[in-house]
Amino acid sequence: MNWKSSLQPRDCVDSDHPAIRARAASLTSGLTSGARDDRETARRIFLFVRDEIAYNFAPAVRTRADFRASHTLALGNGFCMQKAALFAALCRASGVPARVGFQDIIDYKITGKFYEMMGGNELDFHGMNAVYLDGRWLKADCTLDRAICERKNYRIIEFDGRRDATLPSTDRAGAPHFTIKKQHLFYNDTPQFASNTMLKWTRKVPYEQWTNLVHRKHGSM
Repeated sequence: MNWKSSLQPRDCVDSDHPAIRARAASLTSGLTSGARDDRETARRIFLFVRDEIAYNFAPAVRTRADFRASHTLALGNGFCMQKAALFAALCRASGVPARVGFQDIIDYKITGKFYEMMGGNELDFHGMNAVYLDGRWLKADCTLDRAICERKNYRIIEFDGRRDATLPSTDRAGAPHFTIKKQHLFYNDTPQFASNTMLKWTRKVPYEQWTNLVHRKHGSM
């Protein structure tokens, strides 16, 4: 992956949006360019997107515009693809190359009504990121916020800018949580097929019932 191509604004990764640029500036205040500060930049952005943008397993997505980073920043919540676009946009606005990637996963916490409505516990095209630091690409997943992890006894994903930070295989009690079945490619923007997959799913299931279930039970994740 050519890191230089991962610095420009795109449709969903709209790193040139004024709100994105302003937030990036506030998060990276006092830092300069260089490997050490780039790691700290990415770490600060990761923490912001992970914890300040609450995870929402039932987002109100109706068009591709709802997948834009600036939209998610304004909402203050989002699901995996939305949070991944925001992380990439804030990194790029700060001069750090970042991409949006996808994984097929199994979430063993999807049970009961959630399992019934989804038709299983496998999720295709889970959104996450790759960020370029110290001459190499690192995987980063800022989907699950600290509040939901503490409430549901999940392991929180920590990112130090030196190693991959991906979904944990177990929860804090050691029970199975995630299996990453497949790592897909990484893209300079949220690809059309990914956003279309989510939009089609919201039309396929009784989405109002799904939203009520998620918000009442705080989501399956």
